Amino acid sequence: MATPTKPILYNGFKVRDDLTVKSRIERIFFTEVYSLSNEKYLYVFTNIKNDEVIDRSKKYDLVTLEVAGKKYLGVINDEHSHEQITDVIDNLTTLRGFDCVAGMKPLKNLLINEVIEPLLNPEKYKKFKLGIPNGILLFGPPGCGKTFIVKKLADELGYNFVEMNPSSVATSYVHGAVGNIGKVFEMARLQAPSIVFIDEIEGLIPKREELSSSADIKKEEINEFLLQLNNAGENKILVVGATNRPHMIDTAILRSGRMDKRIFVGPPDFEARRDLFRICLSGRPYDKDIDFEKLAKMSENYVGSDIELVVTEAARAAVSQDKSLIDEQLLSDAIKKFNPSISSEEIAYYSQFGDLERS
Repeated sequence: MATPTKPILYNGFKVRDDLTVKSRIERIFFTEVYSLSNEKYLYVFTNIKNDEVIDRSKKYDLVTLEVAGKKYLGVINDEHSHEQITDVIDNLTTLRGFDCVAGMKPLKNLLINEVIEPLLNPEKYKKFKLGIPNGILLFGPPGCGKTFIVKKLADELGYNFVEMNPSSVATSYVHGAVGNIGKVFEMARLQAPSIVFIDEIEGLIPKREELSSSADIKKEEINEFLLQLNNAGENKILVVGATNRPHMIDTAILRSGRMDKRIFVGPPDFEARRDLFRICLSGRPYDKDIDFEKLAKMSENYVGSDIELVVTEAARAAVSQDKSLIDEQLLSDAIKKFNPSISSEEIAYYSQFGDLERS
């Protein structure tokens, strides 16, 4: 409901060169709406600061307006409705996509450059005869957030998310799993553009040479999946597999044009661990002078669940010692009590997979 307050901007206010305010249309809570000289609309937000804005996509035409020594954030929009205001505020202030992934900048940059850019700008890549990814394989130790990253990849792309795993396609009927695989891809085609995500893909596509001679039905399932994978890209489907056991996957899936992009997802990096400590402490009373960088250095190879365990242990210690806050010493002591879930030997195991030949 509009409120009868004095407008922030006067008629004729210069928004920028050759663009001025015609009149205020209304005020909706903390947003003022103005018509502009170019027949567009200006939203002026009184409760959103520039440093609170999350708009990496540059979706909106943002302006900073200075009035009587105060700065306001404005958005120039082609249309106006109350729903538009809600959408703009939501898009400007809500974490989405890779903004939700703590740290892991090299991984995110790799996905942006190798997957997102080619899919969103295919003509630029086709001009130089560069391939558009049909599928990618994420591999690495358990607990490193592969599923979470794929969901945020779907957000970044604006793709629908369709999940498939070995248990969801399994059936007691002969040839039933083959039909179920086809149904999943048909659903993805109807919802395209979409990501088909297969967690624990080694259960769906095991090495055929290691199957028994009587496992003909399983081989049919593998062949059906490979057939669907071959045609995925032209149907605006990106197929993403995830595995903790990369050496158990049928190598045919890694051939060019299939899942030929293999991306290692390792434990949280330094920046991610630092942020994870903050996230896990959120909502608990803690000392604001904690050196989070020191904690991140102490917790190499710790995954998210390890850090959550450390913070919980520190919280228990604070209660048992009748402390009012979780402090740095409690957290340091908790880190020393627990070993990381992932050993250096496991990291070395996964690094070998990058050297495997595609057959």
